[in-house]
Amino acid sequence: MFSLSLKEIRFFKLRYVLIGFILFFVAALVFIISGLANGLANDNASAMKNMNATSYYVTKDSENRMDRSRLTATDVEKIDNSNAQPLGIQMLSLKNQTTDKKVDVTLMTVNPKQFLMPAVIAGDTITNSSKNEAVVDNKLEKEGAKIGDFLYDENTKSKIKIVGFTENQTYSHTPTVIVNNDTWYTIFGGKDHSAFNAIAINSDSAATKAAVSKVVADGKWVEKDDLVKTIPGYEAEQSSLYMMLAFLIVIAVFVLGAFFYIMTIQKVNQFGILKAIGAKNSFLIGSTMLQVFILSIVSIGLAIGFAFVLQKIMPAGIPFVFDFALIFQFGGALLAVSLLGALFSTISIVKADPLQAMGRAE
Repeated sequence: MFSLSLKEIRFFKLRYVLIGFILFFVAALVFIISGLANGLANDNASAMKNMNATSYYVTKDSENRMDRSRLTATDVEKIDNSNAQPLGIQMLSLKNQTTDKKVDVTLMTVNPKQFLMPAVIAGDTITNSSKNEAVVDNKLEKEGAKIGDFLYDENTKSKIKIVGFTENQTYSHTPTVIVNNDTWYTIFGGKDHSAFNAIAINSDSAATKAAVSKVVADGKWVEKDDLVKTIPGYEAEQSSLYMMLAFLIVIAVFVLGAFFYIMTIQKVNQFGILKAIGAKNSFLIGSTMLQVFILSIVSIGLAIGFAFVLQKIMPAGIPFVFDFALIFQFGGALLAVSLLGALFSTISIVKADPLQAMGRAE
């Protein structure tokens, strides 16, 4: 069976190459859109996804959106538990006084000594005693920011010095500027006028949750995944891109099914003759499915390689993440779709009449 499948592929090279190209381009498009969807998700919510926290305490009327939640600083500071840390976010437009360019950022406050603080990849980290200093996402570095630059807020007349860079810390497609609580208070007019957006915990401890709920009233606990989904634009982006992927896979079923059906119809006479000399339906169907399997594996494998190379040469400004686990999932789906499309065409093999085929041969 295997020998027959390979011999036919070698004999009808052009036919199988053309079908392989179609499958290659469909698979490559699926993988590219998948990479873009993953990249956009990462660019929109990497700060939250990579945060070492499992649940967040937000106000009940916030609709699970952290940017709508407001917890007063005076209430939050009453919490005496190292497993529960306040988190504040605020989107701002700051001017880099060195480059004189305005940048849209998300100001984020955390306790630098606790679990919410991300790792620093360049420069220094901040401490609780740091004054108007920040660790920023390296997306700002790509836009020209350097360690030692000052970011100026025209509304509050505040200056923040960049002392270090971190990575994969973006929120709503903007780089984060991470400061300590004292700097947060200074920017927003003191502790009495400041507020946090959430309280994060790094374990699902019922005792910790109860302690927080007792001190800060009118709140509720939300899981990280649910909070990520409510980041503005996140669900809309992901839904649109994955709907495109779903339609691509559905289209692939019909396109590949049609090609395999036409290819099988062209070989009905051969199938009939093979039946006349003793070949069984199971052998012919198995041979056809094996051809499709080989063709699909080669085409999908080349498409995966193409998407991987494309990631390396793609401009840095385009959010594209090559996730092997996700790519192989879609690759498996495309393989199943190809085999399903070929399976529809096997009806012609079963219906092939040896007598008619012999008559045509004469």
